[in-house]
Amino acid sequence: MLKSLLATLAFACLILATPLPASAKTYTVPDKNPVAVVAIPDDWTVTEIPQGVEALSDDEAVYVAFEVTELKDVSTAIADAIVWLKSKDVVIDRATQEQKPFEINGLSGVQVKWEGKDEDGPTQVSLTVLPVTDTRGVILTYWGSAEGAKDNIKGLTSIITSLKGVK
Repeated sequence: MLKSLLATLAFACLILATPLPASAKTYTVPDKNPVAVVAIPDDWTVTEIPQGVEALSDDEAVYVAFEVTELKDVSTAIADAIVWLKSKDVVIDRATQEQKPFEINGLSGVQVKWEGKDEDGPTQVSLTVLPVTDTRGVILTYWGSAEGAKDNIKGLTSIITSLKGVK
């Protein structure tokens, strides 16, 4: 009986010592007539924007945004995102551009990545286009330092793996 009690106590201590996953809130992209849903950890600063949602890590090292786009206007949406990044003093080195397929939760698209710099130094930028229907999709904008990405990998992974299309 003593062994059983000790085993139960050891198990209870193990459960109590295990960190709980961070809480997250689910957002629709956009709020009305959504094309996708994404969960963002509560410790990130989230702002709902007209076409979706944007979030900043609690250490302000990583920015992500999820916005709906009409696929016929995707080139304009990408150009608009680059102009917005420039307005935030992000300089993209176009010579570093890489383009590759990107898949998550049944959504297949393309990701374009660049190296660059911002007021804090070297940074990484990516724009990912994920068609959800024949006419609409999601653009994911990512901006952050390599160190910031490393420090926030758990939050970034939970955000990206939570992204799901709504058809």
